[in-house]
Amino acid sequence: MESTPQEEAEGQAIVQVLAVVLERLVSANSHLAASQQEETKFHALRAPAIGILQYLERIHKYASCSKECFILALIYIDRLIQQNNF
Repeated sequence: MESTPQEEAEGQAIVQVLAVVLERLVSANSHLAASQQEETKFHALRAPAIGILQYLERIHKYASCSKECFILALIYIDRLIQQNNF
């Protein structure tokens, strides 16, 4: 089903908000990585070549995730932040 230009713009706006939230969360947590002694499966040698916004835009475009999916992601991330006092 094709989305209207207005729906596409709304989806893009939500993706941009989610990207900003994730960027801030990564930035706030970057000091934790330096202080951890033990490496885990979640550590990488270098940051990915693609940014968070571009990654989310690709998910929005190719994975057919609805606006609601991204809004739920924002809600879950907000709850995570509140529970962990970020």
